[in-house]
Amino acid sequence: MQTDRRHELEENVLAEKTVEVFARLRPYTNTVLGIGAVACVAIVATIVISAQVAAGRVQSWDSCFVAMSSGDPEAFADVVLQYPGTAAAQWSQLILADMALNEGAELLFVNRERADTKLREAVELYDTVIADKPQGMRSERAVFGLAKARESLGQLDSANKGYAVVAAEFSTGGLSNLASHRAAALERESTRQWYEWFAAQKISPPEKPGAVSNPSVPTDAAIDSPVQKE
Repeated sequence: MQTDRRHELEENVLAEKTVEVFARLRPYTNTVLGIGAVACVAIVATIVISAQVAAGRVQSWDSCFVAMSSGDPEAFADVVLQYPGTAAAQWSQLILADMALNEGAELLFVNRERADTKLREAVELYDTVIADKPQGMRSERAVFGLAKARESLGQLDSANKGYAVVAAEFSTGGLSNLASHRAAALERESTRQWYEWFAAQKISPPEKPGAVSNPSVPTDAAIDSPVQKE
């Protein structure tokens, strides 16, 4: 019995480590690795898990890897609904939050209304992840993602507190330096002035093909705008 339990724990660790690799690579897939890299990571993960884990013991991880392979938000949502409380469900919830944040950030200069909707969705998803008291990398990414979503919504004080938590409580994590940078940026008056200016802009989709709807951005704003690559 103890041997079986030990094997089960080892298998769960293996599965979670695989998803951690996916989570680390995901922010770079659009600009560096491409969609094919996501599928590659998922395929490799499936092969590794299938080879080392007994059939029927990792249904939640199997579903999670299928969702990773497809990149379909509904597939991740199904994992959350079908396997509540599992590590696979928690990772799926976090990935859903990241997807909502990325989509919202991309829409900020295109359609403000849709961007705000996706960013508020991201906030709710991150709040749900944090409420489950995640550990390690899940916790770090959830707190950082929540701070970034709030920054993108112009909630600068809340965002600043979140970044400070990441920098202090996850000082050895991969997001610590970036969190420190964002916290320092939000302390600057020029950054807050940029957000005040940006909030006043009316951004909506072009009425005609080829029309430009984005506002002119001050030359010093790019450094501290919420649309950044991690």
